[in-house]
Amino acid sequence: MDREEIDHAIEQARRGIGQYLEIMAMLPQADVSAGADFQRKYNAFYRVRQRSPEWYAAYYGILERGKSARASFASVLDEMRALTGRYEPSFCSKLVSTLDPHAPVWDTWVLKNTGHKAPAYASPSRFEDAKAAYDSIQRRHQGFLGSAAGVRCVNRFNEKVSGYYKMTDLKKVDFILWQSRGR
Repeated sequence: MDREEIDHAIEQARRGIGQYLEIMAMLPQADVSAGADFQRKYNAFYRVRQRSPEWYAAYYGILERGKSARASFASVLDEMRALTGRYEPSFCSKLVSTLDPHAPVWDTWVLKNTGHKAPAYASPSRFEDAKAAYDSIQRRHQGFLGSAAGVRCVNRFNEKVSGYYKMTDLKKVDFILWQSRGR
């Protein structure tokens, strides 16, 4: 990405960056399993909607427990499956990424921009395939952060965003990749 593309991505991400910083500031103090304000803001930021009350209880219960015992993508994916019967790699990655800002998110645009494809929903091995894909996304992000392009993205983010010091380099790259649709 060139400077203009990076700048455009950052400008497009400004609202989300503010939302993210607010969520991360609330996380340590809130009981996220019961905190309606935190859940409302998290749901708006990550576009979590139209789930059952049981799903929300399971999800936010995992998030709250994860504050004291960090959870991996694989363990969260498995726990959500056990509690809800659902395949939720994107939302599971967002939960893990909230607990560990050094962990990437999984969504359609990040998958595309990192050269990955989501496992077929009907595949009997989709859970294991998703775990392998997520591990690959993590390696890809780490490699990108060490590259000249990654350093350029992070440096430009730091120049353009006042709260840059409150975010990991991986989150900065996540915001840029998410806004760089189809590039």
